[in-house]
Amino acid sequence: MNHDEQKQKVKAAFDMAGEGYDCPGLRFFAESAAWLIGNLKLNGNENLLDVATGTGHVAIAAVRQLKRGHVTGIDISEKMLQRAISKAHDMNLQNATFKRCDIEDMGLENNTFDAACCAFGLFFLPDMENGLACISKVLKPGGRLAITSFTPTLMMPLRKMLIDRIKGYGVEEPKLSWTRLDSPDKIRVRLGSAGYRDIHIQTRQMGYYLTGSLEWRDVLWNSGYRGLFSGLSEKDLTRFMDEHLKEVDNIADEKGIWLEVEVLLATAVTPLER
Repeated sequence: MNHDEQKQKVKAAFDMAGEGYDCPGLRFFAESAAWLIGNLKLNGNENLLDVATGTGHVAIAAVRQLKRGHVTGIDISEKMLQRAISKAHDMNLQNATFKRCDIEDMGLENNTFDAACCAFGLFFLPDMENGLACISKVLKPGGRLAITSFTPTLMMPLRKMLIDRIKGYGVEEPKLSWTRLDSPDKIRVRLGSAGYRDIHIQTRQMGYYLTGSLEWRDVLWNSGYRGLFSGLSEKDLTRFMDEHLKEVDNIADEKGIWLEVEVLLATAVTPLER
């Protein structure tokens, strides 16, 4: 699969998941967005770029702190952007704009933004270093960057149960994009290679209990995992879900079903001179 085909695959997956991306089962996106923005230490007047804005979790969290600033959110998924625009309109947010574009062809002026962020999106890029370089170009010298990714324990043991079960239906085990940035060392190397400095990395547990297997189904159906089911017939999909949700119910306790979500957050700055 070439560079452009990889991008189109990602776009198609998120266009498909966009409508339900804000479901309660995926609430860690909104919760981690607030943590990310807090670590950018904004003054309130910055011009901020949100790369892979999705349905606008980070952009909306940022707007609330930028009373005198502005947020530009970009994404390649039209369906995700439609949700972001709708949410911003409903909240009457005046200082946020959203644009459909590729990070490698943003059409934005260099040295424009005081800060940039990319929540759970950088690892989808076929060429992460080029993506980071593109962000650096539109940041002012000394501009701040914040990114998030996941650790290897993401959604375990549910993820293993899912993969083990669906392989029995002839579905190949997927390559998990986020494993490209699933440790502080990997993140530090990527950011350093792209010329960023003052790199700081934190981890935080942002998991929670799902109410039951149906909420886990919502997580699967409204995230990148949905692509796993695209090759199944309606009959096989129904049978798979019945089998899988039963085994998930079997690991529930009195609190529900634990969704493991440990998040990595990295902050860095661009060089003062280029």
